[in-house]
Amino acid sequence: MLRNSGPPAKPDIRKAIEKLLTADTNFDRYENRSVHRESFVRAVEIELRDTKKIVHAFSRNISAAGIGVITHEKLDTEAMAVLYIASLDDEETQILAQCRWCKPFGAKWFLSGWQFISLQH
Repeated sequence: MLRNSGPPAKPDIRKAIEKLLTADTNFDRYENRSVHRESFVRAVEIELRDTKKIVHAFSRNISAAGIGVITHEKLDTEAMAVLYIASLDDEETQILAQCRWCKPFGAKWFLSGWQFISLQH
């Protein structure tokens, strides 16, 4: 929940934020994850293998098995790509992955789930 370290939040803003958090909780309730994922927000570049097209994204969550990313465009299920995942220590991790699913994530956004295959060097 929200922490109060400064002036109290205005009631209308608090209500709006609580509504956003409730919608987020309800969205996650219907995901079928085989592995627990940790919240993880970083820049991700997706280099699609078949076209070499780069799609800019940011991550939502991650596990040792895969990552959820948010993009402005719908990605093809079964697409293969190298994911360039930014790190806070200025090194990026490159992982070959396959898109397992992609669905709308609000207006003009898409959330996709990627299964890791192998590290790239």
